[in-house]
Amino acid sequence: MRRNDMAEYRFLSYRFDCQTHTLKQGKQPLELRPKAAKVLCYLLQNANTVVTKQEIINAVWGHTQVQDHRLFQLISELRKLAPDQDMIRTFPNQGYCWQVKTTMISSSSSRPLIAIAASVTLILGAVTTAFLGNLNPPAATSAMLPALSAYHKAIVAFEQQDYAHAQQWLTFSLQENPDSVEAQLLMAETLLQLDETAQAQHYASQVVQQSPVNSYYFSQAADVLSRLYASQARFTEALDFAIQGQQAIDEQAICSAVVMQQRIADLILAQPAPLHSPTLQNTSVQLITTPDTHSKQATLCKQLTQPGPTSMRLCPASHDVQVAREKLA
Repeated sequence: MRRNDMAEYRFLSYRFDCQTHTLKQGKQPLELRPKAAKVLCYLLQNANTVVTKQEIINAVWGHTQVQDHRLFQLISELRKLAPDQDMIRTFPNQGYCWQVKTTMISSSSSRPLIAIAASVTLILGAVTTAFLGNLNPPAATSAMLPALSAYHKAIVAFEQQDYAHAQQWLTFSLQENPDSVEAQLLMAETLLQLDETAQAQHYASQVVQQSPVNSYYFSQAADVLSRLYASQARFTEALDFAIQGQQAIDEQAICSAVVMQQRIADLILAQPAPLHSPTLQNTSVQLITTPDTHSKQATLCKQLTQPGPTSMRLCPASHDVQVAREKLA
C-alpha cells in the first residue's frame, strides 16, 4: 500500500483520516488519544509489513528515547477497537504488523483535474490582480517565519496551561528549526508539566550537553532536570543540578539567581538524610540578595514570581529556608 500522510483509510467498520486523525465507526466519531492516532496512521501506511518498535517510536515521538511500555499501551488501546479481530500481529523480537483488510479510500493528492484547473485559474487571477494593482501592494501574510510563529503559539498555549497544544506547536517549530535552544527548553518544560519525564529529560539533557552552550540556557536546562529529579525523590541529583544551574547564571540575572538559591535551600530541607551531594561538598554557592526593591527589575521580578501557570514560584523566605541558605555559605 502506497504511503500517504493525507489519506483516509477504511478497515472493518471504521474510517480513519490520517491528516485530521479522525476515527469514525459508521457516522459516529470515536475518541482516540493523539499518540494512539499517530501509531494507527503509521500502521495503516505500512499495512501487511512488519515494522519494528523503534521505527514506530521514531515516527510517533520523533526520537527513540521512549520506554517500550508506552508503545505497548498504545498498541493495546488500538486492539480494543476490535478485540475479536487480530488486527495487529506481534512478531517477537521483530515488531508489529497491521494485517486486516485495509483500503485507502481518498487522498488530497488525487483531487479531480477540474478542481486542480480551477485552483490554478484562481491563483493566476490573484497574481494578475496583484500585478495590476502594484500601486497598493498587499501586506506580508506573516512577519515571522513558521518556526518562530509556532514557538510563539506554543508560549500562548503554555500560558493557558494547554500543554498538549503547546507540545504540538513546539514539535512543529523544532521540525522547522531543530537547533532552536529556546524551543528545546520550552519543550522540556511542557513535557515536565505533562508528566512525560523521560522525554523532558531527553530535551533538557540535550541542552546541558551542548558545547558550547549559553550559560543561561544551561542554567534553565539544569533547573528543569533538578525539578524532574526532585519529583522522583532523587534529591542528591536534584541538588547537584540546582547548584550547577545557580553557578552558571550571569551576575546580571539577579532575579533568576534568587529563584535558584531558594530552590537549593528547599532541596536541602527536603533531604531525608544528611547531604551527600559531591557538588555541594566541593563548592560554595555565592549568596545573592534580591534586587533593589525600588528598581524596575525588582518590580518585574516580583510579577514573574507571583503564583501562576508560568511563574517561577518563588516562596517567601521562611526561617527554615534562611537556615538552609546559611548552610550554603
